Amino acid sequence: MTTSASIYFFAGNFADVLKRYGEGADQIYATHDEVAKLIDDVVSAGVQLTIYSFITPEAREESPRGGLRIVSLGARSFSEVGLLSDAVAKDESDSIVAHFAPAELLQAVLARGRRSMAVLANSYNRRGPRAFLERRRISSLLNNPGFELVSNHCMPATQHLATIGVSPNKLIAWDVPHRFNPNDAEPKSLPHGPRYKAAYAGTINEDKGVGDLIRAVALLYEQGLELYCSLAGGGDVDAMTALAGQLGVGELVTFPGLVPNQEVFAMFRDADVVVIPSRSEYPEGFPLTMFEAIGSRTPIVCSNHPMFRPVMKDGLHATMFQAGSSAGFAEAIRRILADEDLYSRLSRNAQLSWAALKGPADWRTMLREWIINGAESTWITEHKLDASTRAAA
Repeated sequence: MTTSASIYFFAGNFADVLKRYGEGADQIYATHDEVAKLIDDVVSAGVQLTIYSFITPEAREESPRGGLRIVSLGARSFSEVGLLSDAVAKDESDSIVAHFAPAELLQAVLARGRRSMAVLANSYNRRGPRAFLERRRISSLLNNPGFELVSNHCMPATQHLATIGVSPNKLIAWDVPHRFNPNDAEPKSLPHGPRYKAAYAGTINEDKGVGDLIRAVALLYEQGLELYCSLAGGGDVDAMTALAGQLGVGELVTFPGLVPNQEVFAMFRDADVVVIPSRSEYPEGFPLTMFEAIGSRTPIVCSNHPMFRPVMKDGLHATMFQAGSSAGFAEAIRRILADEDLYSRLSRNAQLSWAALKGPADWRTMLREWIINGAESTWITEHKLDASTRAAA
């Protein structure tokens, strides 16, 4: 039986996560209550647990409860990836979970020789020789017997790993319980313009399509349609603010910063459209904001990112546009705001979208089962991708 385990996360103040959970306060990220519950599950089972966080304001160690150590590595960017390798090299835990997948972390975990699992929330969509070599490198690392199990967020991203060569018999799709779903909201009808509201939540940068959104807002403004955009999240906010100013739409774009999950849902519900414009090369898994958008019943305008296409169908679940095309983005927004029947249909169809995304393994149960009972757990075996494929055959 595992007596000690480590989980390596990309970022997060996990002492604050536990404090918020204990006080019943809102978390910044939708998944963090599940992290707190997982910590309780594992520590209560007698496992000594260490949580590592890579990107943090400072380096420090905390022990907020018995059996738990939280290590903030203090990295400011990926250029400090050596901090991960150094931490793993000193890690004495029986079991290690790499909860994000830079090759350096995967290599360090394999070199440590402990029973290991990789948990991702991304895809590999860039084109060209370097991207091809990256996919080969990642699939080779994930196929190493040292990783007993490999998981990705939702089915499209997990199936994507199979297409780049990761063995289906070690793949399992994960998801978390969602706080909101379409049953909690009434279908919406098209409001009457000429002023409309759009909402976005996620990283603020070009690869996430934020620049394309601002350019689309400028195109619509030139055509007489005012779209006021609220973009929650962190990232290249100064650059995107400058772009909006250069295009003459600075007053139509606001950046409220990091917003608690409950407020994101309220922002989506209040908007006339929710925009999810990721460019094709962005290593998107299946974003949690898509679930919140569907749950709000506010019609969605999204790009045709490779991870969206298997689930989101144009005119049925969303209006879609060619990723990276600001003109196509503007047209998709205009189309949804000019057609009352389309607008109402997309809002009503939120339940269809929701149903299409159900089925992945519960994240907390998956990690608890693997840490405590191992990859041979009956529950894990029943949720693997190859088991899902057999059931569908």
